[in-house]
Amino acid sequence: MVDSNYKFIVVDIGSFGKEGDSGIFLKSNMGQKILNGTFLFPEKCQLPGSDKVAPHVIVGDEAFRLHKHILKPYTRKSARENPLEGVFNYRLSRARRVTENAFGLLSQIFRIFYQPINLETTTIDDLIWVTCCLNNMLRDGYLEKNKRPFFDYDTEQLPPTDNLMPLSRRGGLSNIEGFEVRNLFKEFFNNEWAVSWQTNS
Repeated sequence: MVDSNYKFIVVDIGSFGKEGDSGIFLKSNMGQKILNGTFLFPEKCQLPGSDKVAPHVIVGDEAFRLHKHILKPYTRKSARENPLEGVFNYRLSRARRVTENAFGLLSQIFRIFYQPINLETTTIDDLIWVTCCLNNMLRDGYLEKNKRPFFDYDTEQLPPTDNLMPLSRRGGLSNIEGFEVRNLFKEFFNNEWAVSWQTNS
C-alpha cells in the first residue's frame, strides 16, 4: 500500500507475481484484515472542501473486490453510458498511477529489480523490506529538501497526455457498502472536487 508521496505504508511480502494481484491480496494478512474489518483504518473523515464524510479507502483495479475500504472502477460499458461514472474511472485511474509510479521509482533507485534476483527466497524478502524502508527515507529527504513535507492537494495541474492505464474487465465480488462509498466518491469527483479537464479524458 502506497501513500500520495510514493511511500510504502503497508508491505506484505512472500507471494509470487504469477498469482495475480487480487489473488495475492485475498490471501495476504493485509487483505484479510481489510476484508474482515480488523485493519484499523482511521475513522471516517470529511472530504476536502465538502460536507461529505467518507471512510478511508485504497484504490484498486477491476480485479479487486468492491468494499467500503476498496475502490474499483465501474465497468467500461457502464462508464460509457454514464459520464459521471466515466469521470470517476478517470480520477481513480490517476490515483492508481501513484502506486505504479512508486514501484517505478523503487526500481529506478534499486536497479536489482530490473532483472531476476539470484538469491535465496528469505534473502529476497529481506531485500524487499530494506529497499522499501530506504525508499521511504529517500522520499522523506526529498520532500523536506523541496519544502514539501506533506502532500498538497493540487486541482489545477495539467492533465496527463498518454499515461493512463486501461480500465476494462470487471472482477471480484461486490457489497452494498462498497457501492455506496463508490457512489459517494463519484459524486465528490463530479461536484466539489471536479477539475476543468476531467471531462476531456
